[in-house]
Amino acid sequence: MSEPKGYIANDPVVMGVWKRLTGLFAVWRLIVFASFTRRMLYQLTNDQMSTLMRTRHWKLGLGLLGGLDDAQIDFLAAWAQLNAERAERIFRSTALLIVSIPVAAVFGISELDPTIWQQLGFERLDTLVFIIGAWMVFSGIMMAAAWRARDLADLLKLEQARRALRNHQKPASSPA
Repeated sequence: MSEPKGYIANDPVVMGVWKRLTGLFAVWRLIVFASFTRRMLYQLTNDQMSTLMRTRHWKLGLGLLGGLDDAQIDFLAAWAQLNAERAERIFRSTALLIVSIPVAAVFGISELDPTIWQQLGFERLDTLVFIIGAWMVFSGIMMAAAWRARDLADLLKLEQARRALRNHQKPASSPA
């Protein structure tokens, strides 16, 4: 598998695993299935890792990582961490912009022409409710994307820790 022209080259095996992982951690799966699973009931516990270790996408994700060596896992962990940080920054800045600019515009326009909303067939409250409702839907999807990006980074951090523990527990070989 080769990288498309114009992309920065990375290990094609690692990027193939990344592509499969992002499919397992798809945002739509979180939005559609998260509310309808027993796991949702465990969100109030202080042990989130045991809950995650029972989930299908984490089990499959760990299975996908099993064929990679430590250097490839380290690269993917760094990649996932960068991705998660970027998704979080995009979510925060976009959520701030899509609420502050439209709400400020509604109030600013109302100050310039107090009757404009009635002329357009809206009341100011109706307009604000619509803007805030649209913001909530859009922000919810972006929050889910940031959540999934963080989940993926957490999975890779867990795999790094599992490998470090496994390497630590290996008995030292005796000299021949």
